[in-house]
Amino acid sequence: MFTVHPAQTCSARNPGRHTLPSGIREEASTMTWEDFTDRYSGDGRIRLAAFHTKPAGHDMIDCQATLAVADDLLSLHATATGPVGAMTSILHDIGAPVAIVALRQRRTDNAFATYLLCEHNGTQRWAYGTGTTGDDANVNALVAGANRLHG
Repeated sequence: MFTVHPAQTCSARNPGRHTLPSGIREEASTMTWEDFTDRYSGDGRIRLAAFHTKPAGHDMIDCQATLAVADDLLSLHATATGPVGAMTSILHDIGAPVAIVALRQRRTDNAFATYLLCEHNGTQRWAYGTGTTGDDANVNALVAGANRLHG
């Protein structure tokens, strides 16, 4: 089992390659990588089934998301300046608002890893998401943050 140490990984595929951001690094200093991913990006009440974007007018994008919330499957839409804004709006619409306090992103060999410090009503939680693009990693981290805050 791999143990996450302050100077070690943010990539499950390549342990030891990147440093975790300050804050989450201290919280995770004694965790195995499996414990880290379970805590910061594990499954919760909100699960992202699909997320698609397309250009809209005036430098905006239209986003369509399919979320499983508890036992309900929801199809939701938002128009925003980017995927982070759209997912933030969608999460607010389902009663799981998230404010981003800090965002750190790392490029791995063939993916991206995003670390978010999220907040709601004065409670802060770190979250972690990965994706083939930076936007995918951000959206996945936002969903993880909503689960950590609204479990």
